[in-house]
Amino acid sequence: MFVWMAKFGAAYGVRTGIHVGVDVLDQPAQRQHARKNSSSFGLLAGATFTGIVAALGAHFVWENGAHYAFLSLTGSPFGEIPEGPTTPDLEWPTWMVYSAIPLGSSLMCFRFLQVMVGFIRTNELPHHDHAQVAGLGRRTTADR
Repeated sequence: MFVWMAKFGAAYGVRTGIHVGVDVLDQPAQRQHARKNSSSFGLLAGATFTGIVAALGAHFVWENGAHYAFLSLTGSPFGEIPEGPTTPDLEWPTWMVYSAIPLGSSLMCFRFLQVMVGFIRTNELPHHDHAQVAGLGRRTTADR
């Protein structure tokens, strides 16, 4: 369950700008063109990495028993394909549990690409105001 929350939470964080980012190279004193190039490179690198993790994770899940489940769902012959292991606690097929990796990584890859396209169009990265708490109005010094 933790892996599911972490993968999908990280994808949400990329979209909203609260995911951990490295902005040492993107200081305000740097030229706009260099900032755009370095930010685009970082977003593309993140999309590439998460895309590779998604592809490798999908292959692992498929070989870990998902292929057996899909063949049985369609009524196709199994041949000598093993059913795959099950988890000791839930007694679920492990491919169901491990599918968090390719699904979450694919979503995160999509979010990196989504942010990159938005950044190229508007030159704005999503950011999160750490002083603002969701559901509470912003207070001024006069309100205190």
